[in-house]
Amino acid sequence: MLKKILFVLYVGLFSASALRVEINKGKVMPDPIAIVGFYEEGGAESKTGNEICDIITSDLELSGLFRPINPESFIETKETLSQNGPNKKNWNILGARFLLYGKIRGNFMIDFVLLDVVTGEKMLALNIEGSSSKLRKAAHIIADYVYERVTSEKGYFSTNIVYTETADNKNPSKRKTRLVKVDQDGFNRKELTDGSELVLTPRYSSDSKMIAYISYSDRQKDILGKSAHVYMMNAESGRRKLMIDKDIMKMLIKRNHGNPVQMTYAPRFSPDSENAVLAIIIDGKSAIYKINFNTNQLTQLTEHKCIDTSPCFSDDGKKIVFTSNRAGREAIYVMNSDGSDQKRISTAEGKYSQPIWSPRGDLIAFAKQTGGQFFIGVMKPDGSGERLITSGYLVEAPCWSSNGRYLTYSMQAGPGTKNSISVVDITGYHIRTVDTKGDASYPVWSPTVKVN
Repeated sequence: MLKKILFVLYVGLFSASALRVEINKGKVMPDPIAIVGFYEEGGAESKTGNEICDIITSDLELSGLFRPINPESFIETKETLSQNGPNKKNWNILGARFLLYGKIRGNFMIDFVLLDVVTGEKMLALNIEGSSSKLRKAAHIIADYVYERVTSEKGYFSTNIVYTETADNKNPSKRKTRLVKVDQDGFNRKELTDGSELVLTPRYSSDSKMIAYISYSDRQKDILGKSAHVYMMNAESGRRKLMIDKDIMKMLIKRNHGNPVQMTYAPRFSPDSENAVLAIIIDGKSAIYKINFNTNQLTQLTEHKCIDTSPCFSDDGKKIVFTSNRAGREAIYVMNSDGSDQKRISTAEGKYSQPIWSPRGDLIAFAKQTGGQFFIGVMKPDGSGERLITSGYLVEAPCWSSNGRYLTYSMQAGPGTKNSISVVDITGYHIRTVDTKGDASYPVWSPTVKVN
């Protein structure tokens, strides 16, 4: 793993004329950037340096905010940049707004510079130390620094996505599901469960340490075994434990007249990761509950009078957004984290589901069905400013990136086709598909991963 980050220089943090990019709506014209393959000290041809360059280029281009310039047009080489530094005239003539170059020295020490071509000032001059085995991680971190310096928003390239994968099998009853983790660009695939159990709707804790999910591993045993079990898996070690212990489940089964207890989706964590909210079905009607991990106390927040589901904490933990059909059709509601002051915020036609609060606190994303189509949209926390940003035969399960500017979601292109994972920015203009091996659904994006 990356050992440390050393801040060697940080030139022109306030003086360089970087742009603050707001990408709330409409089309954003990407900034042209020249990204030169990193020079390897000693003069040898650097496959490693070129690979780092390729990953950074891909990251920044896929963000929709940068337009990499074709390297074949470069006047200066990585060697001349390493030895003499850049001549901004040679980059101005190419129309570059920014220039990124660097070199690899010693035991995988990477120096890199981000230049404002217009002013000639260095916006970044940093150094990171790592290892060649974690090359992609190093490249993502550099892309994060560039993204943040230019946009004043946190980068998200070092994050990953966990999703549910369904293996192919002609017999639906024998299809296996597993949890799979990939980098946000689809690389470094890792299977988190072995496919021996039915697993659903993974959720990351706010500190990235735990992944919660629903499991039906004991479906053929007693009533307790046939109920939905919520596990918390350590994201690093893979060790897991029950979020809702057997004593609480037995109490819920008793309330459900001895029948198995079901849940619509796995719980979502509070910002401090000390609580989680979930929907539990009793007598065919679901209500919102909150569980505190310190006290192991389960608190009911809404009544079992209708279908209340998909709860999610606000960014500050003071509010909870959820969907309910209490008014006749599915709509979005907001309440205080103790269950008080429940009020409807969605007002337009259609059925709303799966709301999720942005980590920035400024928007709530949701899935919606209206007019025979499915959409992913966003609205403000008071329900105003609703915008539908992407649509499809079936699109659902939106989840925010750590910087609150992108959404990943499940997509099915048509009847009988496999589910896939897509990413869209909040303008709705930039959409990409994450490369997955099988039928993939219910993606969850990790919070920002801190580098030690």
